[in-house]
Amino acid sequence: MSFATENVSFAIERITVRFYTGFKRERAAFITAIEGISNSDERERYASLLLHRFMFLYFLQHKGFLDGDKHYLSNKLWQMQEQHGPNLFYHHFLLLLFHQGLSSPARTPHQLALLGNVPYVDGDLFSIHTIEQNNPHLNIPDQVFSNLLHFFGTYSWSLHSSATRAKNEITPDILGYIFEKYVNQQQMGAYYTKEDVTEYIAKNTIIPYLFDRVAQRCPQAFQQQGAIWSLLQADPDRYIYTAVRQLDYLSHETRSEYRVRRHYYTNLRVKLLSGHIHSIDDVITYNLDICRFAQDVINSLSSIELARTFYEELQQITVLDPTCGSGAFLFAALNILEPLYRTCLARIDGYAAQETGGREQAHRRYHLLKSIIVSNLYGVDIMEEAIEICKLRFLLKLVTEIDSVHDLELLPAIGCNIHVGNALIGSIVPIQSAIVEKDQQFAMEGQLHRRLAVSYGIDITDAQAYATWLVRHKPFHWSIHYATIINKGGFSVIIGNPPYVEYKPQAFPYQLHEFTTLSCSNLYPYVIERSRQLLARDGRHGMILPLAAFATRNMLPLLASFQRWFPTSWQSFYHFRPSMLFSGGKVASIPTAIYLAKATGPERRFSTHINKWFSEQRHLLFPTLKYCEITIASDNLNLHYFPKFGHVIENSIMEKVRCHEPVVRYLAQTTNHNTMYYRSAGGLYWKVFTNFPWPYHTTSNKQCSFHTTYQRDVFVALFNSSLFWWYYTVTFDTFNLKDYMLFGFRYTYPDDQSIVNALAALCNTLMNDFYAHARHLTRGRTGSYTIYAKKSKAIIDEIDDVLAYHYGLNDEELDFIVHYDIKYRLGLTHTMHH
Repeated sequence: MSFATENVSFAIERITVRFYTGFKRERAAFITAIEGISNSDERERYASLLLHRFMFLYFLQHKGFLDGDKHYLSNKLWQMQEQHGPNLFYHHFLLLLFHQGLSSPARTPHQLALLGNVPYVDGDLFSIHTIEQNNPHLNIPDQVFSNLLHFFGTYSWSLHSSATRAKNEITPDILGYIFEKYVNQQQMGAYYTKEDVTEYIAKNTIIPYLFDRVAQRCPQAFQQQGAIWSLLQADPDRYIYTAVRQLDYLSHETRSEYRVRRHYYTNLRVKLLSGHIHSIDDVITYNLDICRFAQDVINSLSSIELARTFYEELQQITVLDPTCGSGAFLFAALNILEPLYRTCLARIDGYAAQETGGREQAHRRYHLLKSIIVSNLYGVDIMEEAIEICKLRFLLKLVTEIDSVHDLELLPAIGCNIHVGNALIGSIVPIQSAIVEKDQQFAMEGQLHRRLAVSYGIDITDAQAYATWLVRHKPFHWSIHYATIINKGGFSVIIGNPPYVEYKPQAFPYQLHEFTTLSCSNLYPYVIERSRQLLARDGRHGMILPLAAFATRNMLPLLASFQRWFPTSWQSFYHFRPSMLFSGGKVASIPTAIYLAKATGPERRFSTHINKWFSEQRHLLFPTLKYCEITIASDNLNLHYFPKFGHVIENSIMEKVRCHEPVVRYLAQTTNHNTMYYRSAGGLYWKVFTNFPWPYHTTSNKQCSFHTTYQRDVFVALFNSSLFWWYYTVTFDTFNLKDYMLFGFRYTYPDDQSIVNALAALCNTLMNDFYAHARHLTRGRTGSYTIYAKKSKAIIDEIDDVLAYHYGLNDEELDFIVHYDIKYRLGLTHTMHH
């Protein structure tokens, strides 16, 4: 990404924030002004629906599709006021425009005279909503519309996402950001997932699935020495990202990081040249440019039959996001699938897009996008507004490719694949009878609803109780809505960002049954479990989660199940300091994990270290991602974690640590003078332990006592070591410091008195150094005592030197520990190559 592109990215962020501020104001005005709806939730919902309709119309206006008038809505408001008087715009014009003009292909002379030449838009955005049906006395005064049109009029509405963006340009992509912003993030657990994350997950699940399927049908073509893998040998640099092979230093790259990157590049290039990389899983593991590779493979196919096989398998791919929100992951899937389709078609019929005229190319692209949206993409969300925005964005994606208002009639009813419902409640058992007619589907759904309600203890003869249950639980029957896919064995690819919401049965809007991960008490493990149930036997899966999913005791059922459900997986980990994957301020300040997984295959696990970066380095994050294979077995005494290793040497270090006893065996049952003090919160780069109490009281102040036969200062030295920091980082959530995290650490108390004496002496030296550099600070009305552990790093290094001898670490392993995470721990962010 260039500096100019980064500037565009920041500009888009500013536009989004500015537009959202105004959007929120207009939405509030609508909620207040709507007449004829007594229910406040319905009033809010209807205000959102109207704004969504207006945004869609503004994009149509921009294209000249509303009677050829780019100021159609403003002019119609003025005409209504001039000819018929005030406050009739909503009732006498808008409802007619929505429900007859845009929702029906037929036109009466009266409608034509009033509305002009407006298109028929298939789909349900403008059809009569249940709120409109149930509230016949709805009305909204003109002034609210006048204010809205003035606000919208201050922006330029464009359907094309251009590389250079005008300072006031609104594109369909911004709608997703807006929706996620006005959803209560903490309550709903919704975070807008940025394009680099969605792209990374989509391409590394969809393309591998495609290659697996074609390889099953044409195994000869995928032999180790075959033409497909020889592409990697012939031109290795073509598939290694520029950021990895760049000769110059990357921004914020230290000398050490530069040397490591160049060494990695050299070794990777050798592996490619030697034919070491010869499977699509290898392409994921070595983080090669999988999109470019897939395109090159299809382009280079010598057999037209093989190209047809790729195309046939592409058509069969079903990509699901079970909690799709406004569609971020589905759009990423669309962006991965479209060029694959185009390349296949070009290979099959010799058609080259660049040789056709602009209109023909756009027409072809329209039909291609339509085919992908209708055949390949599937989404469910519990929020009606989310699905509304998702459908709206898909429609706008298609409108982009249309040059004539008459072509709008080609817009598909995309609602058949995108549904409102609770992904966690409803039938997933295949129903073998073919469901053809809508009324059959409706009848069977009602039957399943009632059967499910009875299992929840609902008296279905009590109409009110049954209706309340339906509204709260929103059951979604996969076996009906996606009958063909479920009957075939499930979805090809399931991707997404599930809600991170604590689940407490007594205080939750709906109740969940029959999940093996139920004791995890959060929605995201249940979404993963449901995804596994819906995934095809040979399917691919990928999601972004809180890092705690793979590093805390309450997620033990998820971690145990995950290892069983997915024999092969790739986990990458991301801190939230100095920058974070999600935008959204403090509520988005959580460490995260991305996993890619296969439902079948040999047991192999891959991991990254916990990635840290500055916002201006974000574009380098995914291209420079490096996986390490996990070769150690699970720790039977500490089953709560998946190791966050970024270097193969960490496997051997952990093996040596695990040979020791857990620290818990040295703890005293009651408090005594042999006490260590620490804090359970804070310390994102250092965990500080002392042999003296904290001078100020806080709720995070903790202490523990050891048996008097063991020297407390040995343990104080141990826990201040870089070795413990490494262990803490690779095994826990990088956020909390709970007792089981601390006392599960392995350390056999030394029999060698010289080691005991050395550690005790170094502890005293360290405590004196802590004292010397510590500061009493005032924060508001309370005082705090801050220890600057990084100023004592030289002493800590000596502690690690003694521990290395005790644990049997070799020089390379000790060097790794001493320098682990040093760039951020010591603030070496400006010690570059200069």
